[in-house]
Order: sequence, then C-alpha cells, then structure tokens
Amino acid sequence: MFAFPQSLLIQRRLMKQVSALRAVAHGHLTVTLPVVGLIVFCGLLGWLLNGVGAFFVGLIVGSAVAWPLWSFLVPRWRDWVEDAGLTGDDVQYLAVATYLLWPQGSLFERTEFRV
Repeated sequence: MFAFPQSLLIQRRLMKQVSALRAVAHGHLTVTLPVVGLIVFCGLLGWLLNGVGAFFVGLIVGSAVAWPLWSFLVPRWRDWVEDAGLTGDDVQYLAVATYLLWPQGSLFERTEFRV
C-alpha cells in the first residue's frame, strides 16, 4: 500500500484547518440561515392564511419554534469547528460579534443541548 510522506500528511492537515472567519461563516450558513428561514416561513404562512395581523403572530410562533432549532444546531457547529482544527475560544469573539452565538455564560447560551 502506498504511504504518504510525513510532510504531505502535515500539509494535508494544515489544508483542512480553516480560519475563524470561515468557521463563523459556515456557522451562519448552517445555523442562522435555517433559523431565520423558519421564522420568516412561519410569518409568511400566517400572512397567507389570515392577513397582515397574522404575519406578526407567525413571526412570534416562528421564533418560539426556531429557538429549539438554534439550541440543537449550535452544538453541532461547535463540533464541526473542533473537527476543522479550531478551538471554541478561536471563534467565540467573532461568533458573538456577528450574532451567531450569545456571550459565554449567558442564560441564552445555556439553552444549547445535545441529543
């Protein structure tokens, strides 16, 4: 069986690592986009079914449904960050600054769960 020289293996590991900026962008695509999409979908569904007043009710219902989705998706993104070769501290500041995550220790951050 063919074996890679050690330097090629190191290069492959370095290529797998991503920057904090790219990791946070990936988080917005895999966490924020589905959450916001669900909220907007519920709002539009309410508007289509009952008019403008129901649009706001749909946004509230969508937010209530989307919160557990966020709490479910964020730990999976955190696992992806670690698999990509970064630590949680590497991305925490940028993720909080771009509203992907809540500040460490906040009540909302404690709602994250793993199944």
